[in-house]
Amino acid sequence: MKIVEEYTSKNRKSMQAYEKAKTLLPAGNTRSALYWQPFPLCMRRGEGSHIWDVDENERIDLNFNNTTLILGHNHPKVVAAASKQLINGTVLGAATETEPRLAEEILGRLGADKMRFTPSGTEANMQALRVARAYTGRPLIAKCLGAYHGSWDAVPMTPGSLGVPEAVEASTLYFPYNDAEAAQTLIRRRRLELAAVIVEPTMRDMTPKPGFLEAVREVTEENDVPLVFDEVISFRVSHGGAQGLYGVKPDITTMGKIIGGGFPVGAYTSKAGLMSPLEAPEVELPQVSSPALGFSGTFNAHPLAMAAGLAVLKEMKPPAYEKIAKTGDEVRSGLKKALEEEGVKAHVGGVASLFSVSWTDKEVYDHQSSQSADRVLFNVFNLGMMNRGVFILGHPNVSAVTKKKDVEHVLDAARETVREMKPLIGDRAPHLLA
Repeated sequence: MKIVEEYTSKNRKSMQAYEKAKTLLPAGNTRSALYWQPFPLCMRRGEGSHIWDVDENERIDLNFNNTTLILGHNHPKVVAAASKQLINGTVLGAATETEPRLAEEILGRLGADKMRFTPSGTEANMQALRVARAYTGRPLIAKCLGAYHGSWDAVPMTPGSLGVPEAVEASTLYFPYNDAEAAQTLIRRRRLELAAVIVEPTMRDMTPKPGFLEAVREVTEENDVPLVFDEVISFRVSHGGAQGLYGVKPDITTMGKIIGGGFPVGAYTSKAGLMSPLEAPEVELPQVSSPALGFSGTFNAHPLAMAAGLAVLKEMKPPAYEKIAKTGDEVRSGLKKALEEEGVKAHVGGVASLFSVSWTDKEVYDHQSSQSADRVLFNVFNLGMMNRGVFILGHPNVSAVTKKKDVEHVLDAARETVREMKPLIGDRAPHLLA
């Protein structure tokens, strides 16, 4: 196939790096999301909205480390904040002044009382759900089918996931995203056993149908079940995250990605009462006390992440979110127009700064409908875009430094790639040709 041949020809050093890496690392790297066929790119540096690989191919970045870099690569204020902290030490084995400052910024946006930092979004979800179990004394959690809440046993995307013991899987219940009736039925039926319900308010490229989040919020409140919003990705869609955009407040919010400025980070927030298992009882010496539920971690609230994250959020005022949402609108509408004019059917999804293309003629609104998309066409489209100077993978997004000329280049590349793919589409999915 010409697209694959061109990709291979342009990225020979990446191919060599992959061949070496896979002798040492399963699939050639340490993140499953960064593997694709015929081989993944090996990156060397990034600046602003652009990224360079080991072959020195320059591309417009539409991945930004899976939505992490909302200010783009190497933003001067983020670099300055991290550099200032680096001079003072990497980790200091104690609390730092920046940790409560970043907490205050985030809590103010969400209207929450308390928060804890973790090294990743995965660990934020792990801890948040355990806190909910400790607070309620109940064993079960409920989640949306196909939702990703990190790589750990208790929240597999679907039942029957490889390596998850049956006893662990039995503690997790599922309902379809965007199915308010199914969610309400499940929660009411198992309310006395449910420690929490966890939902991505925007499930990656799928947006909530009107009334879905409201229905889940209503039924969890009625039945005294804590509601967790996983905003590891969606916290970037407005100044107050997806909950601010949609006007639905959870009991607990988990975060990661943008709040660390490109460094490893996670966090969760809630009203003070729900955090009570983590509070240390106040006693007078010589007595000592400790929280009923103890969480520690060598790199929790890492000073570099705290400093860089604070620099990011200080830059991201409401007008900045409005600007990147407008850029996201331009990309989504431009992709729809290009597909329509080329006579190709595909679903363009996303909200605010997030967008996606799913190679299906069906509306994508939950896990089941997403499975109708052709994964081969997805991969080939990404390769074709990379051949034309655009780095695009899962969770495509724009940043605050994505320029108008970047958008124009992206849309031209998309049109040319779709045109080049038509013979393959005709062979694999002729129903996608108008």
